[in-house]
Amino acid sequence: MRGPAVCLLLFVLFPSLAVAAFTGPVVSVLDGDTIEVLHNTHPERIRLSGIDCPEKGQAYGNRAKQAASALVFGRDVILQTHGQDKYGRTLADVVLRDGTNVNHMLVKDGWCWWYRKYAPLDAELEKLEKEAREAKRGLWVDPTPIPPWVYRKAKRGQALDFSDMVPLDVETEGSTAARAPPLLGSAESHSVPGSPSSPYPIIGNRRSHIYHRPDCPNYSQVAPKNRIAFNSAAEAAASGFRVAGNCP
Repeated sequence: MRGPAVCLLLFVLFPSLAVAAFTGPVVSVLDGDTIEVLHNTHPERIRLSGIDCPEKGQAYGNRAKQAASALVFGRDVILQTHGQDKYGRTLADVVLRDGTNVNHMLVKDGWCWWYRKYAPLDAELEKLEKEAREAKRGLWVDPTPIPPWVYRKAKRGQALDFSDMVPLDVETEGSTAARAPPLLGSAESHSVPGSPSSPYPIIGNRRSHIYHRPDCPNYSQVAPKNRIAFNSAAEAAASGFRVAGNCP
């Protein structure tokens, strides 16, 4: 069955998608969650909705891109579109001709995160990420992976807020909306009484005994095997770590 026929079948089964779907070949994979699909003879930039993959400069960024390429590059895909993001990219669920949902597969295999902030009620993505995290698939072999949205804000020098926080080590019971903001990552550290707590971990390097705040340029560059997380700079200093020289 050819691409247009598959798209027609999709319309028959899901008529509500008839005005918000098209099919075409993937001509470029820019990173784990951004591709280009040929549409009306022009490449259209597609941002996979509901997920967020590590950036190119992050650990696992290249692996996420390779995983996306293996799934879609050169293949016809069906796009179930959801409007555009602020950069003008088309937001979409990307579906292969055999029915595989690429957004789901990338989260299931552990190469991308469920983008809680923009898909807070997506129970399927929540389930797939939880399973990948528990099985330590893909980026989840890292005990303190840095969410790409935190990486981007830190790189731009932007303030971080509570909406960026996610549970990693222990999944809180109950609905997403009911969860209290937890600390990001595991705190493999010695508690310092009275030290101020940060909603983001301070990342230390076990080998160099240097730590990085979220606003430091190399915040996400510490190799996972050398990474240790602290709840505050004071906690890191009390454990014998010193701040990186290139931190502002």
